[in-house]
Amino acid sequence: MNREQQSRAPEAPEHSSVSVDSPARAPINRSRRRLVTSVAGGTGVLLASASKTALGTGVCKSPSATMSGNMSPRPPGTGSCSGGRSPGFWKVPQKFNYWTGVNYATFYKTVDVCSAGMQGLALSDIKNQGTLANSILPGAGYIGGTAYGVWAVLAFPTSFGSTGQLARHLLAAWLNASYWPTEYPITKTQILAMWNATKSGGTWCAAGVSCATPWSASDVINYISGMYDINADVGPDPDLCKK
Repeated sequence: MNREQQSRAPEAPEHSSVSVDSPARAPINRSRRRLVTSVAGGTGVLLASASKTALGTGVCKSPSATMSGNMSPRPPGTGSCSGGRSPGFWKVPQKFNYWTGVNYATFYKTVDVCSAGMQGLALSDIKNQGTLANSILPGAGYIGGTAYGVWAVLAFPTSFGSTGQLARHLLAAWLNASYWPTEYPITKTQILAMWNATKSGGTWCAAGVSCATPWSASDVINYISGMYDINADVGPDPDLCKK
């Protein structure tokens, strides 16, 4: 653990880990993002650079600051802020090297980016679930008593009922907080608190803030996703298919 992480307030423990290569740390160059068509399969692989030290030109407002000021998480007058990456970014297998402290899924066949439609990719194509969603957000990621992993919820949120979208965005937030522990404006403790407070229809208010209007599940999603259009990197949620 480095000194930056030691200086942070205690958080909910991480439940599993995986050794990954450190991604490139050059600032994002959006002109480099492109879909490269493969010769054999006609599908593509998303290529993009990412930065661990320059996530945005400003610091996105924390939940506490946003609630206190009743305003957007985006700092006024800035073109970008440290708002993390979208669920669509995190679900792309070509981005698994960015997953930190969480095990990603493995598949029976190669999963690639498609031009349109999921083209037959299903939950049954997962060979190993990786870190279970339930180990991060208690009660998340179940279908008929079967526990599914973080990737499954990111890729198929509607399969997990009324809490699927909430779990999807909070799991993406967890991955953001793991990769950018000092830049991302939401802590893992807050992510867990948001889930526990809103998953059954309740509301959440940040510690130390007097909330005139506490956040519902949809408010939590809106706050988190309100930063994606700044730094989502992949753009529209990509379609995946199996070769």
